[in-house]
This record gives sequence, C-alpha cells and structure tokens, in this order.
Amino acid sequence: MKIWAVLQREFLDNLRNLKLPFLLVFILGGVIMALYTEAGPTANSTSILDPFFELFAVLCPLMGIFAAMDAIVGEKERGTLEIVLSKPIPRSSLLYGKFFTYVLMVVPLLVVELILAYFWAQISGISTYRWNMPMPPFSQWMSMVAILSLVAVYYIALTMLISMLAWSTATTALAGIICMSPAHPVGGEILRIIGSMVGIDTFPAVPWLIRPALSIFGHYQKFALTSYADFWLCCASLLAITIFLLFIGRLIFARQNVAYRY
Repeated sequence: MKIWAVLQREFLDNLRNLKLPFLLVFILGGVIMALYTEAGPTANSTSILDPFFELFAVLCPLMGIFAAMDAIVGEKERGTLEIVLSKPIPRSSLLYGKFFTYVLMVVPLLVVELILAYFWAQISGISTYRWNMPMPPFSQWMSMVAILSLVAVYYIALTMLISMLAWSTATTALAGIICMSPAHPVGGEILRIIGSMVGIDTFPAVPWLIRPALSIFGHYQKFALTSYADFWLCCASLLAITIFLLFIGRLIFARQNVAYRY
C-alpha cells in the first residue's frame, strides 16, 4: 500500500510537470520519424522492422533517462526528499514506487504506439509505396516491442542508480547518455573490435555463457529478433540486470545521507 501511495504521488507530480505528456509526444515523434522521414530503411534493410528498431534502440534509452533522471537527486535539489522520508514510508517503498511509476509512464505508451504504428503501416500501405518492402510478421514486431520495452526499463533502473550518486539532475542525464554507448552504433563497433581480437565475427559464434552480457548492446538485440533462443535469452538477461540494479540501488539508498550539499 505504501508503494501505491508513492506511485500515486509520483504519477501526479509527473503529470503536473508535463513529463508524461512529453513522453507521449516523444514516442509519437519517433514513430513519425521512422515512418515518414529519411530515418527510414537503408540499403541493407529487409523490412520496415529495421528502421524502427534502429531508431528506437536509441530513443528508448533516452526515454528511460528522461523519466528517471531526477528520481533521487531531483528530490534533493528541491529539498523534498527529507520531508518525504520523515513520513512512515520505507526507503525501499519510495524507490520501488518511483521505479514502477516511471515504468508505467514509458512502457504502456511505447507498446501502444508501436502496435498502432504497425497497423497504420499496413493500412496506409507505406511499406509498399514508400519503400517497396514487406511488413514483418506481427509476432516478430511484438518481439521487437518486448525487447525495446525491457531496454527502456533497464535504463530507468540504471538512471535511478546514477541519480542516487550524482550531484545534480543534469549530471545524472549526462552520465546516463554516456552509458547509452552500447545502444548506439558505437556499441556495435566496440563489439566488432572485441570480436576481431578474439576471432569471433558473428553472434552465433559467441559462447552462450557470454551472450547475456551482450543483451545491453543494440546490435545483439537486433540479432535476437531473428533467433528464438537469443530472443528469450536477451529478454531474461535485460530483466535480470534490471533487478540487480534495483537491488544495488536499494542497498545504497538505505545507507545514504539524504541531505543535499549545495
């Protein structure tokens, strides 16, 4: 019940400060970019799944960072964290309440808008008259939605952890953007260089014990859309990493001095 109280408070706060409407417009803008701008397919694209994934593999981390960048340090900056913790609310309830609020702000909007984009692309015929490429199966599209949703959730947890340690909201956002490198094409280049050093040039050649560590990389996530086993491994790994980050965050937050040093 205490988590529910925190969730209600956070949701109303994010509605008043226009964070929720901004996320709605941000996701819609990404859909429009993928459908109607030059962010569309490249010469190597096989369906409109490619431009959507490559664009949202970068946008979803940004959504998670924007949603959670003021989770803890923002409360310190506003001087409200000590007031909130003076009430009979465990720190873990405050942490989890914020996390679930951000997840509910991002994931439902992302899922609904991407599903609508799939059917709009079919109804409008854009994949045919604009790019002359087929639509992917709906099951594969939903696999993409699942991975992208877990990517956003992972970055929410990561940004909340950074927010506990950062000096300001701006610092949290900057650190979060730096941590986006695996989702960016630069992450693919990093994997290519490391792979060439150890003589591995394809994901199927990567040992199974190492693949969970690759789940935060956009290039591996895209490959997982073509492999049933890798899809489930990627999803399970992202979820496990998110839970681990929340666990570490809970330990840190339980022992942290909440006073903000100006």
